[in-house]
Order: sequence, then C-alpha cells, then structure tokens
Amino acid sequence: MSPDSSPPRPRKGPWAIAILVAVTVLGVGLWWIGDAAEERRITEALAPYAGAPLPEVGSPRDSALAEVGARLFRKRCSACHAITGESRVGPDLAGVTERRDYRWIGAMILRPDSMTREDPVARALKEEFEVQMLTPRAFDGTHVLALVEFLREVDAR
Repeated sequence: MSPDSSPPRPRKGPWAIAILVAVTVLGVGLWWIGDAAEERRITEALAPYAGAPLPEVGSPRDSALAEVGARLFRKRCSACHAITGESRVGPDLAGVTERRDYRWIGAMILRPDSMTREDPVARALKEEFEVQMLTPRAFDGTHVLALVEFLREVDAR
C-alpha cells in the first residue's frame, strides 16, 4: 500500500443490506398496524355520537368525547397546532372556543380551503401563518364534535 492511499474499506455483505431492509419493513409495518388499530378505536368511540349536533355554548362537557378528541388532536392536529399559548405552523388553539363560534371551528376543520376564501378571519390567519390548513382525510361531523369537545375542556381549565 502506498503512503498516500487509504486502507481498503471492508465490504459489507449482502446479508447486512438484507437485515437493514427487513428491519425497516418490519418497523413501518408495525407502525401501520398500530395506526390502523388506533383509527378503528377512534371510529368505534365516535359511533354513538353519529349525527349529534355541536354543543351549545355553556352546555355541560362530555369528558368521554373530549378524551376521543384529545386522541384525535394528538394524532391529527398537534403537528401544526398547540394548545399551550405558543404557535407552531398554524395558530395556537388555546382559547379558540371562547373566541370563535363552534360552527366556525367545525367549518375551518372540514373546509379550510373555502373558509380562507370566504371568511375574513380565516383569510387573515392564512396570511399571518403563510400556510393553508390541510383538509383532514376521513373527517366528518363526529370528528369535529370530538375536537370541539376537547378544545372546550382545554379552555375550561
């Protein structure tokens, strides 16, 4: 070996690559199975609330529904929104049930694109945060109900 050449790197056998691929596939598969199971649990927990209207301001809170809403928030909303007084990608939602009508919150969750076109408050939020809220996949009125209930509970603390 000449003084200016580096020592040869040991070759990784094909078994090392195969193990890496297998571990990656296994990890993704386990995550997907867990995610699908959580989605089923949420859907089952929301089933009794199908077709229920949004609560009236000042009505008693449903802690079981708020817990489902907390799970939804952690799973689908917390990457962009906080409830701690600090903004993230989108606005902080602490106090939102005191500032906004529940129907407005629901419309913003289900139809953020049309809300930012038609509603001046939603448009101002889009301009402030320089991002369009994504429409959550597979959300319906019961998901909105659970999220509103969770946010009501947060705001009551």
